[in-house]
Amino acid sequence: MNLSSASNAYFYWNFGDGSTSYESDPIHVFIENGTFQVTMHVRDTVNHCHGVHQEWLSISRPVDEVCEPYMGDSLFTYNGSDYVEIHDEAIGCTGMYRYVDCMGAQNWSPGNWHDLTGWEHALTMARIRYVSHDSINGTVVRRGYYRTIPYNQDPVNSYDTCSADFEYVLDYQPGGAVATFKTLGPLGADTIWISGFGNPVALVGQVSTFTFPYYGGPSGKWQNVTRYNHDPNYGCNNRQTHTLIIRDPYFVAPPSCLIDPQPQDAMVYQNGTAQFFISSQPGSVKQWQQNAGLGWQDLFDAGPYSGVNTDTLSVSNCQNWWSNYQYRCVVTAPGSSCHNTSEVALLSVAVGIDEFVDAGIILYPNPVTDLLYLQWARSFGTSQIAITDALGQVVNTSSTSGTSIAIDVASLSQGIYLLSIHFGERKVQGRFIKQ
Repeated sequence: MNLSSASNAYFYWNFGDGSTSYESDPIHVFIENGTFQVTMHVRDTVNHCHGVHQEWLSISRPVDEVCEPYMGDSLFTYNGSDYVEIHDEAIGCTGMYRYVDCMGAQNWSPGNWHDLTGWEHALTMARIRYVSHDSINGTVVRRGYYRTIPYNQDPVNSYDTCSADFEYVLDYQPGGAVATFKTLGPLGADTIWISGFGNPVALVGQVSTFTFPYYGGPSGKWQNVTRYNHDPNYGCNNRQTHTLIIRDPYFVAPPSCLIDPQPQDAMVYQNGTAQFFISSQPGSVKQWQQNAGLGWQDLFDAGPYSGVNTDTLSVSNCQNWWSNYQYRCVVTAPGSSCHNTSEVALLSVAVGIDEFVDAGIILYPNPVTDLLYLQWARSFGTSQIAITDALGQVVNTSSTSGTSIAIDVASLSQGIYLLSIHFGERKVQGRFIKQ
């Protein structure tokens, strides 16, 4: 809450997390847990008096039982040079990688020393990212902790004649983040240097702008911006650095490579169509593969195959020698390091029922879900009927002395079954598929 009593007030807030505001009473959402130095500058636009107020804020999210991030820092001098060291003090976070970003440099390990030599004056930051990696989700930033690091930073002097301190504000546009830089003190012979983009940006009056491209994903891209104030009229030779975080408001997280449910074995009658199903996230890339005994090969939408890059693979005109062919789906995702391979599904193709045809017996429907019907062209007396599963176990027996029978197979598991009929001295066999 702003309790200032200034007249004709001009406010400038720096939240210590790479972002700012010109509002008098801003509402700010911090990106993650952290310890932030929040600075409010106020200036009377008529008489040009100015003041400053600072507070350290400890920001935390609700406790996470899996990973509770925390970090400490140490500023020290060694052999005449100043350093900062970042310590990991998280609770939990088991199995997660730790990456330290400090003073604009990214992807260090905790415990490294970061040299402050040559910075002169700086309001910079450090953070630890806790990152997991697995084949289904790829690389994911699970948690983080931030800390403002002021170095030789005295905001009371920010408006002094020779101060190089400056304001900045980011305007997030579709084409990039437009940064506007403005001096806090009087105009001098000033230049803005932006790390990673080559030539400096000269101030036009007291203002300069630069458009940062979006990259870096949800963690943002850190940018060091330095103002040099060389003003020979006052003997000024001062330098100030701020670390900005350029976040991409248009970033869309890539899908994971989750496969749920997994494909199931398919059973089909000869010349029929088999289908294998998975469910994956929208935007992921699917590639069905087949192993016909010579190793796994990518399939193409040609011949009997269709849907090879979708959640549903169809194999048409199945032949009996295709039995025991194996199928699986490989899932990847653009913009992610995830890679997942489904379980293996088996194709079984039932052979014909020529013995039934020769004996004048009709079996239908095939495949069947509940009632299986048998019809004889003429009566053969009493017929004994047995159904055997793939393991050779008899799972159903019945008999009839008529010319038709309906057998309830609803309780049978999915699969291919052998149907045997004994009448007189004769025995005929055929297969059917239970769906």
